[in-house]
Amino acid sequence: MKDLKVLVNMASFEFNKIKESINSNSSYLDRREEIFSSFINNGFPNKRNESWRYFDLASKSKSYVKKNISNSQIIVENLHENNNFYDCLENNLSSEDYFKPCSYFKNESVVDLNIACGNQIKILDIDYTQNDPIVVRINYDDTNISLPRLIINVSDNVKAKINYINKANDGFLNLLVEYNIGNKSELNVSRINSSQGLLVETNLVFLLNQSTFEMKNLSLPIDSSRLQLFSNHIGERSTCTSKTISIPAENSTDDILVDNIFSESNCESVSGVRAILDKDSVCTFQSMIDIHNSVLGSKAEQDCKGFLLSDRAVMNAKPQMKIFNDDVICKHGATIGSLDEDEIFYLRTRGLDRKKAINLILDGHINSYIGHEAFLKEFLPEEYT
Repeated sequence: MKDLKVLVNMASFEFNKIKESINSNSSYLDRREEIFSSFINNGFPNKRNESWRYFDLASKSKSYVKKNISNSQIIVENLHENNNFYDCLENNLSSEDYFKPCSYFKNESVVDLNIACGNQIKILDIDYTQNDPIVVRINYDDTNISLPRLIINVSDNVKAKINYINKANDGFLNLLVEYNIGNKSELNVSRINSSQGLLVETNLVFLLNQSTFEMKNLSLPIDSSRLQLFSNHIGERSTCTSKTISIPAENSTDDILVDNIFSESNCESVSGVRAILDKDSVCTFQSMIDIHNSVLGSKAEQDCKGFLLSDRAVMNAKPQMKIFNDDVICKHGATIGSLDEDEIFYLRTRGLDRKKAINLILDGHINSYIGHEAFLKEFLPEEYT
């Protein structure tokens, strides 16, 4: 018991430097300190946390807990003149909006840390349809912890596209992104993750009636990366699609978690991963379909394929369903293993060497997910372009 108390006291002492940031912003001070206390009690998640069992953040973050908080760069380009991007001042967010993510999570410490200690909040209001993609860049070049928050509001009857680039060269970037999609609106996000440091990115999507959210994600982490996407279908006939191509570097980890929460009827979701894993790289795909009682006409699909190009590569797949009625159409599947040698042999008989044959097969799977979209294709490793 004594040793446990010592460890708790050490943890509290190490996080005191982070806690100082709460006092630098007077907004909602008491509530933020309460959330920070919850964070201290729970700590960063480790393998004992079921949804983090493949990504021990407690161990990965040890070298950062004594450091300061630094701001990231959040840059928005190619914005229509009638849409707005701005810093959040104290009067920009009501208490309800400020703490909105906390009402959807219990003991999600990465969200608690951001809400309690993050002082960098940017807001992007998309009130008008624009044909050209908005470009959003997240840059971080420091060795400290960064806790940025980005809120993207899409008004009713608006269509927009975002080309999203997440690039952290070092440090620990713990990013919270909130998407509020209006009635009969559509937002398409093409995301590239080329982070070199420790990255945890939590995405919250709130979908109103007949709204659509689509994310195509190309993930190329150099170190350890975790993407969390929680879609909340709070309007009828809403749709969420998330498809990831994961190609982590040698000795790196790419962790993808997608939860689709159906609170209203006649909604749809699709989530999937295509992972290309070589040498000592690791990819994890966890996906939940959560359909509440009395919610009717739901359609949901989960799909995972992991291509192991090395005996040392690892793919973890954990599809889950929590369904409380029979009026649903749901399916899931996971295929993990080496490439089909018969396919490789066939291509080699057509004059390709083994490496080119493998790349051609993998290119087909990549195109099935991200298509021929120029923005994402330009970031692909050379052998797949």
